[in-house]
Formats: sequence, structure tokens, C-alpha cells
Amino acid sequence: MIRKIFVSVVLAGSLVSCTKDFDTVNIDPTKPTTIPLNYQLSQSLLYLGGSAGDPGYATWRANLIYALPATQMFSSLSTFYSGDKYLYQADLSEAYFVTQYPNAVKNLVDLKTQAAKDPANINMLSISRILLTLQMSLITDLYGDVPYSQAGQGYLTNNFTPAYDAQQSIYMDMLKELDEAAAAIDASAVNPGAADFVYKGDMAKWKKMAYSLMLRLAMRMQKVDAASAQTWAAKAIAGGTMASNDDSFAIMYANDGGTATINSNSYNLGEAEGAGHRNEVSKGSIQWSKTLIDMMKSRNDPRLGVIAELKSGDRTPANQRGLPNGYDAATLAALTGETGPDAYSRPSTILYSASNPYILLPYAEVAFMKAEAITRGWATGDATASFKAGQAAAIQQLDVNTGAPAASAAAITAYQTANAMGSGLSGAMTSIHTEMFILNASTLNGFEGWANWRRTGLPVLTPTNYPGNRTNGSIMRRLIYPVSEQGQNTKAYQAAISAQGADEFTTRMWWDKQ
Repeated sequence: MIRKIFVSVVLAGSLVSCTKDFDTVNIDPTKPTTIPLNYQLSQSLLYLGGSAGDPGYATWRANLIYALPATQMFSSLSTFYSGDKYLYQADLSEAYFVTQYPNAVKNLVDLKTQAAKDPANINMLSISRILLTLQMSLITDLYGDVPYSQAGQGYLTNNFTPAYDAQQSIYMDMLKELDEAAAAIDASAVNPGAADFVYKGDMAKWKKMAYSLMLRLAMRMQKVDAASAQTWAAKAIAGGTMASNDDSFAIMYANDGGTATINSNSYNLGEAEGAGHRNEVSKGSIQWSKTLIDMMKSRNDPRLGVIAELKSGDRTPANQRGLPNGYDAATLAALTGETGPDAYSRPSTILYSASNPYILLPYAEVAFMKAEAITRGWATGDATASFKAGQAAAIQQLDVNTGAPAASAAAITAYQTANAMGSGLSGAMTSIHTEMFILNASTLNGFEGWANWRRTGLPVLTPTNYPGNRTNGSIMRRLIYPVSEQGQNTKAYQAAISAQGADEFTTRMWWDKQ
């Protein structure tokens, strides 16, 4: 009996010992429970430019398949490129929504939450707020009312059916976030350094980014809330916006081609944009639109010989020819007798590199927005000087692409002289937004190109009327929500369409007014 009691005591002691060290011995040191903030920032930036696995999945569908063709920057004979034919394809329309929430949004929400726990991380907190605002602005400008205040919190709060916020409230909160983030930046505090793939930890440039994005959001509200637009535009300009192309918000990549990775520019049109779309240009699937090419030729735009080439590789501006929008191979043949796209201009190989920067807010756009704000009387300054600065910066912005020839000062001056800003409000707006149109096309930024066109209606575009289109022959105003939201987030989805309108391409969002 004594022996049995002794053994029992020894075993009990062993169990107590095991229990005392349970938390230590059962933690896998190779699987940390928290992620270093610098690593999470880098990952978030890469997710902002694409999705895990196939970096081009989200951006190709929302940007190159819908937004760029819808605005008649791109054209294609393929019905897969649905934007200029207004055709609904669920997996294309929903791609940006279903990839960016579980990737970029989730990571940025967590980064913001973790950074807020320690005052020493004030700069990381500000960066996370700026990036989350940028990402959410892209999502809401594509779809309208979307999950915002409860988005990305499944891990933090177990809320997997987030409510949809009204776009107006989203905009007001995004502006507040930018205001507070810019004010909180401390140049003397810790910065992320090389983990920051945009500004390398230069917090002065992050502050300029915050105010520049604030200016973009303010101008977006011009038709629906001019008073607030003016207030926020003035605040942004007074705070200090981008001053040169060195300040442009561009994610830098290290991938030099070959197999697509998350460290690839997902706008690129060549070998590494994603396995599903490799060599789309060389296959003849993508051409520049007749609308864009004719516009650039009429203006003697020096960018034309950089961004466009024929199948032979000829980049001579006079030889470029844009493909009309809204045709397939059969209807083009009936119109012209041509059996394919080979005679039309395509994006040049200069735009192919997977290591080209992913430009989401260039300085040139900021200069054009300042010219508009000054012309509207919302800010003081020289509108013409700001307009000319935008023209020069937009031309020089292409220099960052691999293999691009440097823009000459003489070519820039000649372009500015031939394409001066128009007089009066109407003339100035036509000039400014024609320049914005070409800027967004040449940097492959259909997100902003489509949003700015919907806000201004400039340049004036003639809709197409492809058989079976979803809009009855009018240019799309938004993308349709994911089909999965109807079943997995039914209550929130129904509330959103009840408030915003039918879940259709033609439903206008809050800031998109006639």
C-alpha cells in the first residue's frame, strides 16, 4: 500500500509539473502567434497590388477587363474583356471584392489594430490608416455601398457577416482617417524602413500621400456635396500634397519576369501577370481603343510612341491605329472586312515588365486636381502652372518603366504649347480631364480612370451596344456584388441594395450624379 501511495504521489507531481509548463512546451516556435509589424506591412502592400497565388486575379478582372475597356482606353474583340461590351460575368465582376477583403483589407485591419497597442508604433499606425483608406476607396468606388466599419474583423471579433456601410458615411470616415493619420505622423519616431515598398520609411512622403489621397476623395464629392468637397480640398492642399514624381504612390517590385509571384506588378501585360492571362497582348486579346489613340494622335502626344506598338513592334506614332470598342471578330469583319486585331495598336512591350512599379496615385494626378480646385475657386494659386506641371509629370512618369526612353524637355514643352488649358470653367475642365484620361490610360490605372470619368463625364464617350449587354447600351456605372454575398451575407446584402438600388451595372453610387 505504501508503495502504491508513493507511486501515485510521484505521478501526481509529474502531472503538476507538466501542467505548470503546458503553455511553454505546447507552443510551436516555428509558428508565431503574432506577426512582426514590418513583415505585415510588406505583405499588406503586396496584397494591395494583387492577390495570393495569382497576383493578377483581382486587378486584371476589375481593372484591365472591366474598367479600362469601359472607359474606352482598352478595346478587345474577345467577349472575355467585357468592359466595353457591358457583359456580366460573375467571376470577373466579383473578383476584386472576393480577393481584397480576405487579403489586403484583413491584413491592414489587423496591422492597424496591432500598431495601435504601442505608442511607439505611431508611424506604422498612420501608414496602416492611409493604406486601408486607399484600399477601401478602390473597393467602394467599384461597388458603392460595401462593408467598411465591420470589414476585416472576422479574426478579431468573429463577425463574418459584416454590415454594408453607405458610401457617404464611408467617405466621411475615410477623410477623417486621413486627417488624423497625417497629423499623427512623427518624423522622429520609428519608421518601417526597407519593409516599406513605396517610400522606404520616408514619413514626409507618407504625409504628402495622405493629403493627396484626401484631395482625390474631396474632388470625387464635387457633384454631390460641393461644400464638403471644397472644405476637404482646401485642407488637403494646405496640408501639403505631392510635389514631384518622386512623391508618387507606387509599389515597387523585385520580380524581373518569368513565373508570376505576389512580388509582381499585376498590371503588367507580358509573361508574369498571372498564369491565366500570360501573353494576352501577343495573342491579340488586348488593343488600345480608337478613342484613346485618335485623341493622342490629334494632340501629338509624345507618350504614344512609348505605350503603343503594332504587332510588328513598330512604335511610330503616325502608324498607330486604335481598335473601335464594342466589336467581336464577326462584327468587326462585317464593318471593315478585317478578320482579326493584327492591324491595330497594342500596349508596347515597355509595359510588360513584372518589376515595373504599380502606380496607384501619381503626382501628375495631384497637379491636375489642384488645377481644378483653383479653377473652381476652392484654393488659391496659379491653375495654369499646376496644369502644365501635371502635363510634364504625366509624360515623365513613364520613364520609370523598364526600357522606356527618357522624355525630352523639348517634347514636353511642345506638347504643353499645343495643348494649353482651355478658358472658362467648361474649357478648363475639358482640358484637365482629357489629360487625366490619358494619364490613367498610360499608367494602366483603370480604377481611377473609370471613377474620374463617372465623376466628370469627361471626355465625352459614345456608348457601345453589343448584343446581349447588361446595360441597354449605356456605359457601366459600377460592378455587381459577388453572388456569394446573397447566400452568405444575405441580410447585409439585401439592406445594401434596398438603400443603394438594384444590384446592376447601371445603378449609380452616392457620388456619381448627373
